[in-house]
Amino acid sequence: MVLNNLTKLYAATAEFQSLTASGVRAFTIEGIPPSAFPFIVATSFNTLNQQTIVVTTDYHTMNRFVADISAFVNEDTIFPFPALEVLPYEYVNPSSSIERDRITALYQLLSGKPVIVVATIESLLRAIPHKEFFLKKGININKAEEYPFEVIIETLINYGYERETRVDRYGQFSVKGGIIDIYLPNAANPVRLDFFGDTCESIRYFDPMTQVSLEHVQTITIYPRREILLSPSEKEKIQKELMRGDSNLNQQAVASLQKNNIPGIYDLFPLAIETDTLISFAQNPHIFLCDPGQLKAKLSEIERTYHQLYNHKKESTFCIPASQLLRSDSYQYIEPQAVKLNPFITDSNNVWQLKSIPSFQGRIQDVRNECAKRIEEGWHIVVSTSFEGQARRLYDLFNEFKPQEQFDTYNPHKHFGIVITNLNEGIEIGSIKTCIITDHEIFGKSYRKKKHFKQKYSKPIDTFLELSPGDYVVHINHGIGIFKAIERMSAGGIERDFLVIEYAEGDKLYVSLDQINMVQRYVGIDGRHPRIDALGKKSAWNRIKERVQQSVEEIAQDLLKIYSQRKALKGFQFPHDTMWQEEFESKFEYEETPDQITAIEDVKDDMEKPQPMDRLVCGDVGFGKTEVAIRAAFKAVMAGKQVAMLVPTTVLAMQHYTTFVKRFADYPVTIEMLSRFKSQQQIKSIKERLKAGAIDIIIGTHALLAKDVHFKNLGLVVIDEEQRFGVKHKEHLKKLRLLVDVLTLSATPIPRTLHMSLAGIRDLSIIATPPENRQSIETLVIEDNPDIVRMAILKEIERKGQVFYVHNRISTIYEQAQYLEKLVPEATFCVAHGRMHEHELEEVMIDFINGKYDVLVSTSIIESGLDMPNVNTIIVNRADTFGLSQLYQLKGRVGRSDRQAYAYLFYPKDARITEDAQKRLQVIAEFTEIGSGFKIAMKDMEIRGSGNILGKEQSGNIMDVGFDLYCQMLEDAVRKLKGEKPVHVFRTPVYVKTNIFIPDSYIPDEKQKIELYKRYEACESLEELALLTQEMIDRFGPPPDEVKSLIAMEEVRTLASQLYIDEIIEDTKLVKMRITKESKLDTKKLVALIQKDKRLSIDRYDREIVNFVTGTIAPEKKLEEIKKLLQQLL
Repeated sequence: MVLNNLTKLYAATAEFQSLTASGVRAFTIEGIPPSAFPFIVATSFNTLNQQTIVVTTDYHTMNRFVADISAFVNEDTIFPFPALEVLPYEYVNPSSSIERDRITALYQLLSGKPVIVVATIESLLRAIPHKEFFLKKGININKAEEYPFEVIIETLINYGYERETRVDRYGQFSVKGGIIDIYLPNAANPVRLDFFGDTCESIRYFDPMTQVSLEHVQTITIYPRREILLSPSEKEKIQKELMRGDSNLNQQAVASLQKNNIPGIYDLFPLAIETDTLISFAQNPHIFLCDPGQLKAKLSEIERTYHQLYNHKKESTFCIPASQLLRSDSYQYIEPQAVKLNPFITDSNNVWQLKSIPSFQGRIQDVRNECAKRIEEGWHIVVSTSFEGQARRLYDLFNEFKPQEQFDTYNPHKHFGIVITNLNEGIEIGSIKTCIITDHEIFGKSYRKKKHFKQKYSKPIDTFLELSPGDYVVHINHGIGIFKAIERMSAGGIERDFLVIEYAEGDKLYVSLDQINMVQRYVGIDGRHPRIDALGKKSAWNRIKERVQQSVEEIAQDLLKIYSQRKALKGFQFPHDTMWQEEFESKFEYEETPDQITAIEDVKDDMEKPQPMDRLVCGDVGFGKTEVAIRAAFKAVMAGKQVAMLVPTTVLAMQHYTTFVKRFADYPVTIEMLSRFKSQQQIKSIKERLKAGAIDIIIGTHALLAKDVHFKNLGLVVIDEEQRFGVKHKEHLKKLRLLVDVLTLSATPIPRTLHMSLAGIRDLSIIATPPENRQSIETLVIEDNPDIVRMAILKEIERKGQVFYVHNRISTIYEQAQYLEKLVPEATFCVAHGRMHEHELEEVMIDFINGKYDVLVSTSIIESGLDMPNVNTIIVNRADTFGLSQLYQLKGRVGRSDRQAYAYLFYPKDARITEDAQKRLQVIAEFTEIGSGFKIAMKDMEIRGSGNILGKEQSGNIMDVGFDLYCQMLEDAVRKLKGEKPVHVFRTPVYVKTNIFIPDSYIPDEKQKIELYKRYEACESLEELALLTQEMIDRFGPPPDEVKSLIAMEEVRTLASQLYIDEIIEDTKLVKMRITKESKLDTKKLVALIQKDKRLSIDRYDREIVNFVTGTIAPEKKLEEIKKLLQQLL
């Protein structure tokens, strides 16, 4: 709402007052651009403070309106109400994010608060339960008041929430003792209710990733998770109707009626619940119709789709008539009372002074001249951009107009200002002589939903937390075994939790969970099962470790040698950035993510050094690696050097070529592509021009590595997905690295452990932050079902999108395409595969990119690098035959815009698929968050293997000791060769006769228990322990005595470790502390303390032991006394 001051000025104008005089009813405004619609609605809302409903044509336009209006009104008052984004009669429910937006908007209207709800024409008229249905639901929870605890849990289940052990996604809840965590639809973060008995003692929001509390509130309202919830009697009504038919779909629906989330319930609920439309939820609302002509055309199209689908389905399954699902008749009652915002002129008497801003296409001087002229005529200029970095650049470009330095406020009395908003296009407001110009008009950028970047990371994965019985584990001292269970065991009346590991011949090792960091989850190679080690004298573990250690030291030496040799080479030292570089970078359409900025800076620093660059940039699919390469290429060209970009496939070459040409359009840079898409004559011409220096940037496949390809002045080589090139090509690339700067891009994520071990011997940049607005991909792993295939395709083309259909057998791909054409005659299809003639493939891909076809039926040729934001549905046939990384890459081809994307992974019906295939599909379905690639990488190592990261020769070593231990050995070897000490945290073993464990009554979930044991064991200071304890109490409530003892023991261990005390053991009525020569204990302090405290003495039989007489001290006090003693010795 940075620009809300403008709405106050505009509210005083005669043209706006003509609208208020009408009561904001039955009024038409004509000849205004769509960019002015949000401004008019915002002025009405800010002036009259009344509930407002805005109707747009589709999901895309709705989102754009929501972004635009936030520049003028408080964001907390704007709520989208999207259509379901699934076709009727297909027994598929909408995505959880859409359900969340819808239920939130409905309850905001019911609250009576002044809000703006932005709907589409379909969501406005689609039947929803009557508002009385919602008024009966909803619980207000206030701090310090009493509520039946068990009733709240029951209500959450009835409201459609899913009970989990940990809450980190919308629609989940968990119960931990007296704490209930809930992720409500109307909140940005989940909420934690802390009860004592039935009294709610505190209400606080918490971070879903860290689980730590953020802010306390006095009250919250628990709404249903979704708009449709059925009582037993309502389910029975629906069941009776469904039983009339006998199709499989009906039987499936009947079988799932016991659940709250019945597939297709949005198509069935009118059988049991009275219906209405969105308007009935609002209280005397102002209604704005955006472009009524387009709305009518869209409504006709939607009606036609509903009726066609009804007629198609009614013969095979029970269907409610289309007129009962889409209440289009009610539009005739809504339209007359609405305000119509019309971009066309039919009545010249009602034209307002609002105009669009022309595009300056990057001509900065023209912008300056226009601004100077307007200011001289008494106009006010507001320049808007979506993020601070761009605002700073604009400040420098227009400094002559003396804009304010704060971009979060606007002073309407100044003639020139720069602000950060989500506006997509500017407007000229003649009646108040104000122009809002966005960077869209200044730089000529295409539309995108802009939003200030909020730093967020994909969750780091701790492979140990994925531990399940039957998994292989590695004990540092005993080797590879099988994790069986967590068992509580008692010895001498003392209880502890133990990890049970089975070794060869059925021998078992019991590892106390307070020593859990001695155990790692085994991640091996190629999905092969490792050899189980033996315990005791039969063990060969130490020999295996020694052999692997020797091999690791050799590879570390080789890597370090190559690194040192390269650092000694002389290369071209690129100059610092020019003003052209800054201008070029300012034209980037999106805000750079923090990781992207770091990677760009790393690359530029390398280029500006006299040694040849050899940097690897790793990032998840669609995280912005290409822009890093583009900026490096521009820097090289500005220095008079040529750039070569190597890619593994012709399709990817074409994609990169298109991206580069678009990005460099305003600069005299010659870009060409060399691949099999070109004719022999074209290839010959390109090679001649390349040799003569007439081409600045060349993009191509391995054809660029041919002997007859020569450069006049090559300075930079960019390699995309090097692992996909052959051995000969890789050898060629090795030689290139000694001659020119090389930048390698990889979408194969590098696990953190390997990244750490390679530090100092490989220049590596990681991009782990996803772009803003990128939504997670809705992933469905399902049996073959033609109805769902049809629904998925129709749903996507209905929202003007496109579809990838992946069929990985060239021999049957045309047959599959013909089958799909019969299944979905409404769609247009094309086919692409790697054996097509180059020109035919090029033509197909270009036609598809240009929107000539709805569906591309393709092999996995689309797997890598393709960026088509309009494709937001991917269907993979026989997903069980693909590798995990392949599936992840394929899934990453969609979801590259702000639209909700869908991935349908089909496996054969009634067919047996392999255990590994089941694992792959399970993993890909489980990890749907943005940036799951790092999790996928670790899982993929178990299924497919990890050997390729360091070369095949290391596969056996990784197989023998597991990935984590291998990386630890490699890191130690590198440090040793560099003359640094290996990083090993010393931990003092502590053995005391006290019950130390986490009871099931406190934390029932094993994974969360393991997480806490690991984190407590890893703490290195009392401050860390205190923070962790505070977090634990926040998440799980006050700890029982056994957990208090765990905390106390870890405090003793932490202090003893800082003193390098070898061990602490409780004996009869005394505690023994072994102090060796390595201990960092001040002997003078110790002697003084022994003289002062009669409970302390040196052991008469072993001079390394200090005895501390505990006598009859209560067990719970014993650890506290030891802690006090150790604090005195520090």
